[in-house]
Amino acid sequence: MSVQLLQESMDRMDESYSKLIEIMQDKKQAVISNDYTELVRTLSQESKLIKNIEELEKDLLASAQGFLKSKGVKSQLELTITEILRLVFDPEEKRLLTQSRTKIEGRLQDLKRLNSLNQELIGQSLTFIDYSLNLMMGGMDDEATYSPPQSQDKKPTVRSNMFDTRG
Repeated sequence: MSVQLLQESMDRMDESYSKLIEIMQDKKQAVISNDYTELVRTLSQESKLIKNIEELEKDLLASAQGFLKSKGVKSQLELTITEILRLVFDPEEKRLLTQSRTKIEGRLQDLKRLNSLNQELIGQSLTFIDYSLNLMMGGMDDEATYSPPQSQDKKPTVRSNMFDTRG
């Protein structure tokens, strides 16, 4: 078996990661613009694509195992692409695999950055919602406004949040 099946599996993974990046950017815009309908749509797309990526990862693993068997390696270990590259001697195949690995690593870094940003935006949205609800319900701290000295003997009021915003 040549490296071709492994290369094709990696290319499909790269395409799926690219689509996932687009969906996560759409999700970011939905959170920023407070578009609940768009957010639900993107979450649904993201979920379907993640299931597809899990299947592609299984295919990639099967392709890697097939390649290892073709090279006479009978190990059931899940080797990394870097380790598999040591078994590729054709310079063109090695270059193509290295190129695919580099593209996938870049996409994964982009996904990590976008995921982190989306988590931060969602956290800020929840904090704002909590603040807004407390403001509307009159649950703001009395300590934020001036009070005459004689009322300072009272116990401080404890603010209750509607949401537990602790991470």
